[in-house]
Amino acid sequence: MPARFFLPELPTAGAAAVDGELAHHLVHVLRARPGDPVRLADGRGGTADAVVTAVERRVVHLQVDPARRRPAPARRVHVAFAPPRATRAEWLFEHGTEVGIDVFHPLWTARTRPQGERLERWLRLVRAAAGQCDRDWLPEVRPVRELAAFLADPDLPAARFVAAPGSPALAGLAPASGDVVVLVGPEGGLAAAELAAAQAGGFRPAGLGPHVLRTETAALVAAALLQGGAAAPPAR
Repeated sequence: MPARFFLPELPTAGAAAVDGELAHHLVHVLRARPGDPVRLADGRGGTADAVVTAVERRVVHLQVDPARRRPAPARRVHVAFAPPRATRAEWLFEHGTEVGIDVFHPLWTARTRPQGERLERWLRLVRAAAGQCDRDWLPEVRPVRELAAFLADPDLPAARFVAAPGSPALAGLAPASGDVVVLVGPEGGLAAAELAAAQAGGFRPAGLGPHVLRTETAALVAAALLQGGAAAPPAR
C-alpha cells in the first residue's frame, strides 16, 4: 500500500502534475518511476489514488483516480499536555498521530515553561506520521497556550478528564461516543492550584493504570484507552 501524501486540495480525476515539496520527495527521496502508485489526500477525509506517468526534475506527472470521501470520525480525541523536552515532544506528536489523537493541545504550566515553540516542526511530524499510518483526517495541532487559557476555552468537549494517579479508570468513565478531552500534566504533575482549576472547569480525575507514567506515555495511553472504547469506523 503506498504512503499517503497530503495536499491542500485534491486534483481532479485525470492527468495532473505536482511540484514543490511533494515532487521533491517523490523524485529525490522515493526515486519515483512511471508506474509507481501514489496516494493523495486533503486531510479532511478526501483520498485519491494515482499512478506516476512521468518524472521531471521538479515536476511529477500523475494519472489520478476519482476521489473518495470518508466521513469525519464519530469521536474526536483531544489530548492536552505540557510538552516534554524536544525529542520526547516530537515522539509524542509522531506516535500520538499513529495511536489516533485528533487534536493536540500543547500547554505551558507552572512546571513546564516555554522552551521555544516548534509548531511548524510539530505539524510536519504529524503530516508525515499520518501519511505513514494512512489516516484519512489530519490531526489538528493547536498553538501553545497557557493552561488557564486552555481551561477557559468554551469550545472544549463536554466530556473532560484530567489524568490523576489513583483515580477511577478512564476507560470506565469516558462516554461511549462523542468528543473527549484528556489533560495530562508535566513531570511532577500539575501544581495543586492547577489541578483545582481543572476540576473547577469540569475536568474529572481519571486513572491511566497502576504506574506513574511520563507525560508522553500518559498522552498515548489516554488516547489508546479512548480509541478502544469508541465505535469502530466504517469499512473503507
